[in-house]
Amino acid sequence: MAGPVVSAAVILPNSSFKVPVNDSKQMTAAAREQAYCALLRSDALIGVGACSAVEIDRIGIHKATYLSMRRALAKLETVPDFILVDGNVIPAGLKIDALAVVDGDAQSLSIAAASIVAKVVRDQWMGLIHAISPEYQFEQHKGYGTADHLEALRHFGPGPFHRYSFQPVRESAGIADPWVYVGE
Repeated sequence: MAGPVVSAAVILPNSSFKVPVNDSKQMTAAAREQAYCALLRSDALIGVGACSAVEIDRIGIHKATYLSMRRALAKLETVPDFILVDGNVIPAGLKIDALAVVDGDAQSLSIAAASIVAKVVRDQWMGLIHAISPEYQFEQHKGYGTADHLEALRHFGPGPFHRYSFQPVRESAGIADPWVYVGE
């Protein structure tokens, strides 16, 4: 409900990378941070892309997610030969052959590594947003729709980092029409 959507692209040229990785959502914050730091110290090539809440509101979460993926790929120092995409859809506009892999972070080390990088970077970003708007407690819930976040929305209304195209945010702002903030 708040903050950017963040994607990462990771190329692991050295198959000896041994730090345990998994779906980032299945790991503790400490384990994610440890794996993230190990990836940064390794010979992994990493690209990170993001779309802001304003972009999400303008083009929709799905298109923004795909745009953040393309941005992550563009940040890589090397153009990959082939792309593995976590999920069941290959974003439009890729100029490289790709394969969508459902539950990819459980099947591919590079997808799991990218999942960790994206999650840690987004969590860091939400920590910075928390410093600007501490009343929303972004550091605790990272912008997701927890009971505490919904209560903060009811009490303070949405702020500049919220995604107005998401129904709970619109409702807290008294906006009934989702197309007020979303357009193609």
